[in-house]
Amino acid sequence: MSRKIQRSWPGQEAMTLLEVLLALVIFTIISNMALAIFSTATIWIKHSRYESTATYYAASLLEELREKPEKIKSVSMAEPEILGLGEGYTPAIPPGISAGIDMEKVDALDRLYRIRVTLSWYEGGQKQKLCLLTMMRKGESGL
Repeated sequence: MSRKIQRSWPGQEAMTLLEVLLALVIFTIISNMALAIFSTATIWIKHSRYESTATYYAASLLEELREKPEKIKSVSMAEPEILGLGEGYTPAIPPGISAGIDMEKVDALDRLYRIRVTLSWYEGGQKQKLCLLTMMRKGESGL
């Protein structure tokens, strides 16, 4: 009743050392490709964290200016704290992100201003920069 199971190569009892090493090499190549994909995704996630936080912070500064148009004046690269802005921002701006606000008169009536919020930070040894630009009318809420 007992029959031997026929193998593909007659007389082979186990895997050879060459077959084990080949399997390990293939496994190593596949695992390295998978790790490369995950490490690239981690870098993208970190970058998007900084960019999202900077965008949200810049948008909140612009909204604060819309609510307080009396703070609009001609300035060049002023920090938000000097202008009395960004104090109510939560959560706190992450360390390493710096902000500057440019406000420039556009018309002769001294009411329309071009406002640019510029944020910068260092990531991966390189300086990253993000700018949000809008127009606001002084003395009125919004445009």
